[in-house]
Amino acid sequence: MSFRKLQERVKQLEEEINKDVVERETVGETTTELTRKQILLEMKKIGIEKLPYSYSALDTFIDKETMYVHYNKHYKGYVDKLNKAIEKRNGADLDLEQIVKGINRFNNSIKDNAGGAFNHALFWKMLTPKNTRVYGPILRKIKEDFGSYEDFKKEFEKKAKSKFGSGWVWLVVTNNDKLKIMTTSNQDNPLMNTIKFGGYPILGLDLWEHAYYLKYRNRRDEYIENFWKVVNWPFVNKLYLGRTKDKIKEGKIIQQVINEGVSAGCNSKQVNTYRMVFNRNPQVKKKFMFAIMDILKEVFADYWFEKNEYAQGQMSGIYDYEQPGRSIINKLNTNYTAFCTLVNDINLYLKKVGINPINFIGLDEQQQLSETDRLVRYMTELRYRIFNLESSTFQTIMSGLDRSNKFGDKREINAVVNLKNIFGTKEVYKVGELGGVDDMIGGIDAYVMTPEGKKTMQIKPFNDIKEEGGKLTVYGSGNVKPYKTDYLVFHNDKDGTVVFINNAEIVDGRYVFNVEDKFN
Repeated sequence: MSFRKLQERVKQLEEEINKDVVERETVGETTTELTRKQILLEMKKIGIEKLPYSYSALDTFIDKETMYVHYNKHYKGYVDKLNKAIEKRNGADLDLEQIVKGINRFNNSIKDNAGGAFNHALFWKMLTPKNTRVYGPILRKIKEDFGSYEDFKKEFEKKAKSKFGSGWVWLVVTNNDKLKIMTTSNQDNPLMNTIKFGGYPILGLDLWEHAYYLKYRNRRDEYIENFWKVVNWPFVNKLYLGRTKDKIKEGKIIQQVINEGVSAGCNSKQVNTYRMVFNRNPQVKKKFMFAIMDILKEVFADYWFEKNEYAQGQMSGIYDYEQPGRSIINKLNTNYTAFCTLVNDINLYLKKVGINPINFIGLDEQQQLSETDRLVRYMTELRYRIFNLESSTFQTIMSGLDRSNKFGDKREINAVVNLKNIFGTKEVYKVGELGGVDDMIGGIDAYVMTPEGKKTMQIKPFNDIKEEGGKLTVYGSGNVKPYKTDYLVFHNDKDGTVVFINNAEIVDGRYVFNVEDKFN
């Protein structure tokens, strides 16, 4: 389903059109401009996959008349309706697979027809008139995950036969690289971000009546059993191997990206500005957080796991991307440095296209929320340009997140050493596993065993602590938000570790404590 070459040509033609408009405006020549824009619109349309065999070639499975109607009326109908629907909205720059992966951004008309177009384009290639046998890597994986090929067939047929109404049955590769058989309703696809616990489809069977009724009438079970006569196992192997190799290759490249983050990002003054925006106006951070997780779930669908899917006790998010386990990219949603980088780089784009830049400085809270909405809108529109391995913005963000994560780990480790002396016990433990429920929901980085029982801690950085009006105010503590831990701990390598009983107030984006709440 790759449209990269087509997209490159589209980009080239867009540049020519923009140049042409400037040249021709002075002489009033609009006919050529209009014609070329129409050509551009045609090029951006979702294409129709050519049937790779004749209508009668699969007669051991399905008859000529059914194939003719299925391909020309149903499949082409989905493509035609999809193209008409996406012409009405800003979605034509995405290829079909991208539309499917981000389907929750589109209305039901686009959803149904994009699913129908994508599913059928795959389906034609999954069938062949040649007599092929299951073999190679996919056979080994089937035996590994199902016990035997015969057990796999029985399970596939069982799922297909038990599916009520219209839909599909699929063999998918899950994000933890296991094979799974699943069904979807109507024209849904396992890649859609509306499908929980989906996967990457490598084999599928159309269970709609239009796929078999002329030949089989009400004998759907027979249609399902005959499917194996025409499965294109070389294509299934190609999909399986392509999926596996692409993930391995991407994992190696992202490590290089982390080590070679290139663009300047933001200076310290800019970063501090957005830190205070986050701390003084938490709704800005909340809007950004939900938007980022929505984008990550779509763009990095191959690495997304729902809660407890990757492992019991692990929250939903991106796993096994640049490292085994939970990816540092999940920290993007609350990272004000990354927020700053996104604002600056998106503003460069807005300047080029003549749109007012996004600005948070000197605005009240409601105005800042409006600017956040603008940021989210452009971030969403440009999501596939921003969040990819060739994007300098993405490279800078990933490199920054990696440094921040390492600094945070080092801070917590050093703080735990000091906390053992402060509490006079060796029973102080660092527990903030990235992605664990304690860390993400409870905000628990460490705990200490005391005579009163287990006490929890959140560990944060700080630059200074000042006494003001009988209160102690903590400066430079990063993200400021309420925690339900027993203690708030602040650490830097120069000044050491300071512990407060957690009765904190948040004033002007900073933690404020009563003097008597200082533990050491």
